[in-house]
Formats: sequence, structure tokens, C-alpha cells
Amino acid sequence: MGLLQKNEKEANLLVAKVMRITFIIFTLIYILNIIGIFTVGKMIMTIAYIGGGCLLLLPTLLVNILKREGDYIKYLNVTCAAVFVTLLSITLTYHVVAIYVYPIAIASLYFSGLLNIMATGLTVVGVSIGQILAFYLDTIQDDNFIKFKSVIIFGVIPRALVLIAVAAIFTMLCSRTASMLSNLMGAEEQKEMFERMKQMQKNATQTSEIMFGMVSELSSITEVSLQTNQSIAKETERLLMGSTDNTVAVENADCKIQDITDQLAELSNMNHRTAKLTEQIGENTKENQQRMDDATVSMEQIHNSTNVCKQIISNLGEESKEIIGIVETITNISSQTNILALNATIEAARAGEQGRGFAVVAEEIQKLAEQTKIAVESIGRIVNEVVNNTETAVKAMEQNAQNTQKGMDSIQKANESTAIITSSNEELVEQIHEIDKVAEIIKGNSGEVANNMKQIRDNTQENCNAVEHVSEATQENSAGTEGLADIVEQIKELSEQLNKVVQGE
Repeated sequence: MGLLQKNEKEANLLVAKVMRITFIIFTLIYILNIIGIFTVGKMIMTIAYIGGGCLLLLPTLLVNILKREGDYIKYLNVTCAAVFVTLLSITLTYHVVAIYVYPIAIASLYFSGLLNIMATGLTVVGVSIGQILAFYLDTIQDDNFIKFKSVIIFGVIPRALVLIAVAAIFTMLCSRTASMLSNLMGAEEQKEMFERMKQMQKNATQTSEIMFGMVSELSSITEVSLQTNQSIAKETERLLMGSTDNTVAVENADCKIQDITDQLAELSNMNHRTAKLTEQIGENTKENQQRMDDATVSMEQIHNSTNVCKQIISNLGEESKEIIGIVETITNISSQTNILALNATIEAARAGEQGRGFAVVAEEIQKLAEQTKIAVESIGRIVNEVVNNTETAVKAMEQNAQNTQKGMDSIQKANESTAIITSSNEELVEQIHEIDKVAEIIKGNSGEVANNMKQIRDNTQENCNAVEHVSEATQENSAGTEGLADIVEQIKELSEQLNKVVQGE
């Protein structure tokens, strides 16, 4: 246990040094926030800087200045690191995701599984609380977490799982290293070696043989430990390669989903424009429908007026025919009057002087009858022309009425077609609006999927970084084990030489 205690003292000094370096980096971050690189409120950042500075400098005060020792120092150091990470998760949020493993890395320096479990619990709780407080305080706006539910599902839970996974790797490495050190310098073996060193004074040959056996056993243990560390390093490297491949695949999927999101946004804009055009078409169709209705009413009025004109002209033709009858009657009367005037003239000539006055009257009546006949014949010709024209007008009005009726039928059919088009266009407008709504929903869901893929990509990158750190730590541990194997081999050679010297004596 002496080696572990020595390692614990050295770890205390190393932790104090690391925290002093961290304090310098945190001071630089505070200065960057003042000049505007980060956007945390000055009051909140100042409080976090003062509290974080006290936490980071406390190990230096206890270990380097006050020279304190004891088991509580390592627990206090890990607690300070966990609280400091909690302050960072509140103030700098997603900028310091990689430093969440800081307390776990500090705990791993002590090669204590219990301390690693404690660091894991404090870190998971502290980071989770820090993310929730950062969401409510809105220290740095994270567009990926706009709702508390998304903070829990996509922020707190994934990062907690990642911390637990990384902590498990660190814990196994610490347990393995502590076990190896315990196997190398266990208390029982030290006691046995001490007893055998006493016996060496009595029997050098026996002691040298026992020492040679012990060194051989230690060499076997070291070789097994080296092989185990090499195996862990290979598995870690394989895991790192798999994580890198996953990161590339997730990035490709993220790019494709981003392209799909852009195309859906363009489709949504096209649907908006199509909906507006369809609405304008609907308005124009309604206006055309109104015009067709007005045209139908006008054609009906024209049709009715044509029928009235047709009836009036027909009546005029009938009346003209009656006038022809009257003209014929007048013509007959004129002929009879002319005959009577001729007879009267003849009778007046027979009467001689007595009938001369009557002859004059009869002559005037005859002239009047001839004039009447001429006038009546002229009226008859005119009336005949009027009748012929009236019949022609009647035929034209009938043709016009037929054409008007055909126009009415065509307009009614066009009106019916326009009504169907209007109804279809209204249905089309409704369907386009529904398509527009669906496109909006798809666009929103695509945006959420893109955000989820981005979160997965970030988490995968964080996992890859954590595996890289584990791989580096494993390689360092393997290098240390190789150095230990070399030392054991040197001890083995010295033991053989001692054994030869003893046997030679």
C-alpha cells in the first residue's frame, strides 16, 4: 500500500497543478466574455468566475501551502472539480461539453474505483442541474433546446449517458491499474518478502532462489498486465475507428436531411404561390360566372322582346290584309260609282237641256270615281308591298327568334359548364390549401429531424473525443507497464547474477 499512498500524494500535487492551469484558462475565458466573444451576462459570469476561482485554488491552498494530507483531500478535490464543471455548464452551456469529463479524469489519477463512482455521480447530477438552470437563466441561447422537454430528452439524458459510459471506461482502467499495483506491491507480499529477507541472512543460497522465484512471478504478472493493456488499447482503437465512421455517416445523413429540408421549404413556398394563383383564378371564375348569368338574363330579355316584335309584326300583317280587303271594297264601289256616273250621263243626254246640270254632276262623279280608283290602286300597291315586307319581317323575326333560342341554349350550356368549373376550382383551392398545410407540417417535422441529427452528430463527436482521451490514457498506461516490465527484467537479471554469486561462494 506504500506505492498507492505515494501515488495519492503525488496525485494531490498534480491535481492542484492542473487546477491552477485550469484557473488560468478560466481567467482567459472570463476576459473573452468581457470583450464580447461569449455572450454570458457580466454579473452571472463574474459570480461564476469568483466561485470557480475559489474552487480551483482550494487544492493549492490545502496541498501546497498548508501541506495537508489525508483521504479527505482527494474527495474534496473531486468535489471541487464537479462543482466547477456545474458552474461551467450553467454559464457556457454547449461551449464546454468536452470538459464534462474533467472531474472523472481528476478522480482517475487516484486509481480508486469508489472515487470514480463518486465523481461520476456528482458530475452527472451537476451537469444535469447546470443545463436546466442554463435553460431558465438563458445564459447562452442554444437554438437546439427551445423547450424544457427537449433539454431533458436531447440534452440532459444523452450527456448523462455519455458521462456514465466514459466514467465506466475510466473506472475499469483505474480498477485494473490499482489491481496491478496491488499485485506488484501488496501488503502480504511485502511482509513475505521481508520475512524472506531475514532468512537471506541465514541462508543466502535459499534466499537468492526464493528471490529469483519472486522476480519470475513478478515478471509473469507484469507480462500478463502488459498484454492486457495492449488488448485494451487495441479494442479502444477499434472503438475509436468505429466512432469515427459513425461520425462521418451521421454527418452525411445530416447533410442529406438538410438538403431535404431546403427542398421542402422551396416546395412550401411553391404551394403558397400556387394557392394564391388558384384563389385569383377562383375569383376570376366567379366574375365570369356572374357575367354569364348577366348574359343569360340579357338573352332571355332579347328572346322575349323578339317574340313580342314577332307578334306585333304578325298582327300588323293581318291588319294589312284587312286593309287590302277594304281597298278592294273601295275599288268595287269606285267601279260601280263610275258605272252609275256613266249611266247618269247617258240619261242626262237623253233628257236634253233638262238633264244638262245632272250631266255635269255625273261627269264630276265619274272623274271623282276615276281618281278614287287611281288612289285606291296606289294604296293597294303600297299595302301589298307592306304585306310582303311584313311577311318577310315575320320570317326574319322567326329566324331571329330561332337563333336567339339557340343562343339561349348555348349560353345555358356555357353557364352550366362555368358552374362546374367554378365548383371544381373551389374544390381545387381547398385541396391546394390542404397540401399547403401538409407541406408546412412536413417542413416542421423535417426541421425537428434535422435538429435531432445535429444533436446526434454532436453527441457522436463528443463520444469520439472521449474515446480518443481513453485511448491516449490507455497508451500511456501501456507505456508505463512496458517501463515496469523493463525494470522487472533488470531485477530478474540482477537476481540471476546474485544467485550465481551465492552459488559460487
